[in-house]
This record gives sequence, C-alpha cells and structure tokens, in this order.
Amino acid sequence: MAFVCAVGSCIPARQFRIDVTGRPVPVPKAERCYNLFDMRLFYCVELAEPVRAALGEVAGALKARIGPGAKWVEVENLHITVRFLGEVGDSLLEKLQELGAQAAGASPRFSLRLARLGAFPAPHRARVIWAGPEEAPEGFTGLVKRVEARVQALGFPPERKEAKAHVTLARLKPPRDVAAALAGTPLPELAVEVGALTLMRSQLTPQGPIYTPLGRWELGG
Repeated sequence: MAFVCAVGSCIPARQFRIDVTGRPVPVPKAERCYNLFDMRLFYCVELAEPVRAALGEVAGALKARIGPGAKWVEVENLHITVRFLGEVGDSLLEKLQELGAQAAGASPRFSLRLARLGAFPAPHRARVIWAGPEEAPEGFTGLVKRVEARVQALGFPPERKEAKAHVTLARLKPPRDVAAALAGTPLPELAVEVGALTLMRSQLTPQGPIYTPLGRWELGG
C-alpha cells in the first residue's frame, strides 16, 4: 500500500529515516516522502574564485562548440564532490557536522591540478562534462576514504562507485558525442589548494540549485 502523508507536510523523495537506535535507514520507494525541513546534502571541496572564473571561461568555449541542449553549472556553484548524501532529515545534521569535523581534522592539506577535460561515461556518449586532474592525489583519495568510513559507520549505505576528483561543468540529456568539442577546447592547468571540507545543502529550484554551506572545517595538516 502506498504511503500517504498529511497535505502540505511532505514532498516526495525522502531516502533515509531514523530508526529506533538513532541510525539512518533506507526508506522503501513506496513510502518515500520528506518533511519540508529535510535537506539534500553533500560533502565537497569548494574552489577559489579565480579557479571558478577560469573554469567559467572554459565552459563558455565548450558551450559555443557544443551548442544548445546542455545544462551548464553556474560558475558560483562549481565544486569537487567528496560524498553525495542525498535527502537527509534535519535530525542527522548535527551528526553529519561532527563527522565532517572529524574527517577534516584527520586529513592533511593537499594540492591538485585541473589539467584535462573529460566526460562520463565517455566523450562519445556524454552525460556529464567535467574538468579534473590527470590523477587524483593521495590527499583527495584519503579524504574521501575518511568521509566514507564515517558515513558508513553512521548507517549510510556504501557508495556504489569510487569517487573521482572532478568539477562538473555541464549535464546533457540525452547523451551526446562531445569528443571533438573536448579535444578542441584548451584547459589552462589550474592549481587547486585544498585546505577545507564543506558540508553543502542543495536546494533545487526551477532556476537551478541554490547551495548553502552548513559547515566548513579546515584540514588538519
């Protein structure tokens, strides 16, 4: 039987709820809803304004080559995702903030260089266009592992795919062949100095997502 919530109190989508032990558990699809206080959350690395501005110029060049049909990320929203959490009840916020502080404190500062453009799952059938390093530095992979271990200890299911360091520039639906556009667009090597981890809230609107930081912690090293 489908779950029915009180009029005005819920909207479809909730993915986790708190069980009697205080741990998050997946909500069956037939029962998914969330209170207006629930939040769409993710951990990320924020980018300095000069890096975002440079990526914005690259995105503009790509847009001219690709044409219409792609949804481009606003320059102010460009970031590197560490762990996407999904729709989470506000009762978990304090625990997620504590988790973020712990993971950040146990992780050294590091640098990475955005040196290439790519696409998921592949340039000839791209759904996502991104900028990223040739290879993720150990600092990034270590930060991801520390966050992932703590998220799972809190009760979240394991991430299905290994996190790859990248900045999403655009999403395409349906998929398209962008190989020529990527090959023809130069990307200046951009240095990213990573010194903090952020817990970000994403509020989806018709005009695009609005990002609000709910916690920011300096890395320990």
